[in-house]
Amino acid sequence: MRRDRRALGIALALALAACSEDPVPKLEAEKKALLESTRPKAEFWSEVERKGELFKQKKAIDAELADVQQKTGAIQPELQQLGAAVAGAGEANARAEQVLAEQRAELARIEGEVAKREATLAGFDRRRSEGP
Repeated sequence: MRRDRRALGIALALALAACSEDPVPKLEAEKKALLESTRPKAEFWSEVERKGELFKQKKAIDAELADVQQKTGAIQPELQQLGAAVAGAGEANARAEQVLAEQRAELARIEGEVAKREATLAGFDRRRSEGP
């Protein structure tokens, strides 16, 4: 019981000491520190509005990006088919070029043969016109 009285006495003494101090300067210092670490209302709300606008723009851009990605995903199979068709057409064109080159070579050979035979025929005609 004596201990309880002693603890009560110490608690009362501390409470009286705390009450005897003026809390206003301490609270003023806390208020000043708080005001220095915060922004004025107008600046705060303009920042909130700016961030809100940026968020709306980001949301719109994200939606547009998702739409483009969806369309791109839908086009990919068609693009692959077209790529394969272009590759096949390239091979067909290469083969056609090869055949064309072979045909041109054959044409040149035949034209050479025709020119040779025409020269031979012209020689025969000249001899015949010169007479025996």
